[in-house]
Amino acid sequence: MAISRRQDLRLKLGNLFLALLFSTVPTAMTIAFLTVHGLVLCKGLEKKLDIKSSIPVRELCNQSNLDSNYNYIVWIWLFTMLPTWRWFYIGHYRRVETQKRNLSK
Repeated sequence: MAISRRQDLRLKLGNLFLALLFSTVPTAMTIAFLTVHGLVLCKGLEKKLDIKSSIPVRELCNQSNLDSNYNYIVWIWLFTMLPTWRWFYIGHYRRVETQKRNLSK
């Protein structure tokens, strides 16, 4: 016996909320990793240039790194959240469907 449309919608929305919540940690970890990586690159760039001009190369590089990381935060979050949501939804759908089948017997 299949589950009703209302139950299916509730499962989808509930699991979407869980995925939104649980995907924030991997997204934050990815942004943090990319930020640290960019800071290391900027430090190496400054050492290689070895120029002390009026333009602070390291500050410009760090700001550019942060700006580009924050531009990708939504894409990283979606890339993490969508598979998480699908995984939660499939698991819960199967559980509810099995429970319904067992109750109807």
